[in-house]
Amino acid sequence: MILLEKEERKLDSKSKGVLALVLALVILANIGIFYKMHANKDVSNADVIVVRIGHTTAENNPIHEALAQFEKELEESSNGRFDVRIYPNSSLGGDRQEVESAILGYIQGCLPPNAILSGFDTRFMVSDLPFVYQSGASAMAALNGELGDELNPILDDMGLHSMGWTESGFRYITSNDLPVTSPDDLKGLSIRTMENPIHVASFKAWGANPTPMAFSELFTALQQGAVDAQENPIIVSMSSRFFEVQNTLSLTGHFYSAGTLVFNKDFYESLKGEDKKLFDEASEHCVKNLTEMVWDQNEEFIQTARDEGMNVVEVTPEQKAVFRDAASNVYQLYIEQYGGSQELIDKAMMHNDDFE
Repeated sequence: MILLEKEERKLDSKSKGVLALVLALVILANIGIFYKMHANKDVSNADVIVVRIGHTTAENNPIHEALAQFEKELEESSNGRFDVRIYPNSSLGGDRQEVESAILGYIQGCLPPNAILSGFDTRFMVSDLPFVYQSGASAMAALNGELGDELNPILDDMGLHSMGWTESGFRYITSNDLPVTSPDDLKGLSIRTMENPIHVASFKAWGANPTPMAFSELFTALQQGAVDAQENPIIVSMSSRFFEVQNTLSLTGHFYSAGTLVFNKDFYESLKGEDKKLFDEASEHCVKNLTEMVWDQNEEFIQTARDEGMNVVEVTPEQKAVFRDAASNVYQLYIEQYGGSQELIDKAMMHNDDFE
């Protein structure tokens, strides 16, 4: 209990103290190592530096594959000084719980989607705006450039350090016997979304009935008809085998799923000398490898959908423009209600014409 008390004294509100206790108990139940959970102490003199990283995707997802490469590279390059432990499949909780655990230091890192970070600071919602990016390349240029220069200090203030931005790709809609090529196709449709105000407002503007729920509940909800449809990056939809309960994939590309590899700031800043050099190199390679895997596998997963019997529906640029026009008020909503600015929007879009 002494370790928990030390962590709780760092928090500035009763609610955070309760959250810390709950998160500690959840993580202890999952990984059973109470005596090592004070990650924020100086690790420079430790014989072995343990790095626990949680993520919510399956082990056949590129996110897990990239993190597994990070594990292998860092452990080998450091001759075992680093002990990297990856926890997939939401085994440490959902994306938000993982971020909270990383902030509190109960785990060292995670790879949250931008839409989850938006729940901590609404300025991140700029990357959640519908059709704000024209391509993955333009998004990466912005997020690892001028836009990232604005967002990364927010992570620092949260107690996290970003090792670079990556992606899971554009989000597509799956449904049953319902091709989606215009907002009219979504009218009255119950669709699972992330618990993100921009996502919810966009689908409402398109006439759908957005239904936020935990990702871990989604397959069963589709199977039982609790929701009619869902939207996710193709690598998530296919690795989660949603083709078993949905037969139509519409390539809407309505939102872009950015993400960033983050580590507890105190943990990261405690790394010194060769430890920090090796850690930075492995992290850089992880982010780069994940982005490349997503780009390389996007078409492969679309073909997988066809092979599994799904009707794959192309959506033209002209049809996408209709979606964007129908949700144009969401951009103003971001500025007026969620602390955004036209400057952040401009920085997100500034590379859209640089890549074909």
